[in-house]
Amino acid sequence: MKSWAKQKGFTIVELLIVIVVIGVLAAITVVAYNGIQQRGRDAQRQSDVKAIAKALELYYVDNGKYPAGSCASSCAINGVWSDTNDGSWQNLANQLAPKYISTLPSDPKPTMGASPLTSGNYGYGYYSNDNAYCGTALRQMYILVYRLENGAQQNTLNGECVTNPFGPFASSNYRVAVGGS
Repeated sequence: MKSWAKQKGFTIVELLIVIVVIGVLAAITVVAYNGIQQRGRDAQRQSDVKAIAKALELYYVDNGKYPAGSCASSCAINGVWSDTNDGSWQNLANQLAPKYISTLPSDPKPTMGASPLTSGNYGYGYYSNDNAYCGTALRQMYILVYRLENGAQQNTLNGECVTNPFGPFASSNYRVAVGGS
């Protein structure tokens, strides 16, 4: 007669416990992986904005003003902005490449046809003043907008902007004013 106590194997309860533990570990891994991707895209956005700002400053040194932001039609923000989420980003790229930047970066997760000023939309936007924002002359200031996925939005202002200030927006933005009063 066989004794049940001497047989080897796992009980159903032991198998269920192992399956539950594996499921919990898999869920934790997926959540951690998504957070890592978001932080990676945010780091790329911040690096891109610094590269774009550097190209804009080089352009300013040569030309005494920042390039115009412009869109011919159907712009995600409006006609005086250049935006990665529509065809207007190429207008800015044409002014900066290849002398000031080899390739003008785009958002790693763009929301095509939508303004990056709106929550949940990702992209880069560029504006250079065509009127008296910040008390500066024509194209003596600019703003870059972008949206971070993870953490608080960042608002950076370089220079003075006390007359008719522009921004900050609910998205992250990098604002520069030259000779503002």
